[in-house]
Amino acid sequence: MAAKRKTVTRADHDRLFFSRWVLFLLAANEAAGLPEVSRQRLHALLFMSFASSRYYSIEPLRQRARRTPQGPYYRNAHLALGGLVLGCMVSVEDFKAHPAPRDLQFEGVFRPTLKGLEVARTMRATVTGSRLYRFLLDMCLASAYATDPRRGDIVATPEPGTTREGILLDNILEEDLTYRRAMKRYGDILELQDSPDEQTPTVEGLSSIEESLEQQGAYNRKDVVAAYQTLLMRRSARAA
Repeated sequence: MAAKRKTVTRADHDRLFFSRWVLFLLAANEAAGLPEVSRQRLHALLFMSFASSRYYSIEPLRQRARRTPQGPYYRNAHLALGGLVLGCMVSVEDFKAHPAPRDLQFEGVFRPTLKGLEVARTMRATVTGSRLYRFLLDMCLASAYATDPRRGDIVATPEPGTTREGILLDNILEEDLTYRRAMKRYGDILELQDSPDEQTPTVEGLSSIEESLEQQGAYNRKDVVAAYQTLLMRRSARAA
């Protein structure tokens, strides 16, 4: 008797794409030399990447972030992270259960393993995979530039167990235009945009910077993203 063909549902499709997005983001974070990723920072990085992906003509995943005291939280992203850990593509240190009233969550520090980097490299061989990774790498490289301790224009005093770069990166993520707009709204869900065709405030901000750079001559999209993140970091310093 022939085996039944398994039907791939939209939910299955979203889970696979979420796993790829999370793995690429961790690999890009590693390649850019950014601080190791915690659970809280991973979800914040995902929110910013979804808010800015249309600037690279990449459709964000159709997911809503839940509002939590620790920041945005994507249930499917955490399921994807758990699957990557179980599949030995992501390592976790300082593991501990996170007391959440809903869903099974866990805290830790996450890095891609050698196997994870090899899988990411294979997935980057496709046109879509290459575009997605290039975008996430640009975002992480821009963060590395904005938080470079050699610049010295922004001063941050790290607390025990943290780094200056980590503090500045968290400040950037918390000041993202789309995140600030979402935080001002009521409700349990942090919306990226009102309609699928609407540009997020992040994309509008990036486009505005691009117009300014166009008048100055040569530039690339990474320069635009770096300028945007630097402005966010300076704004967070003024607000402190």
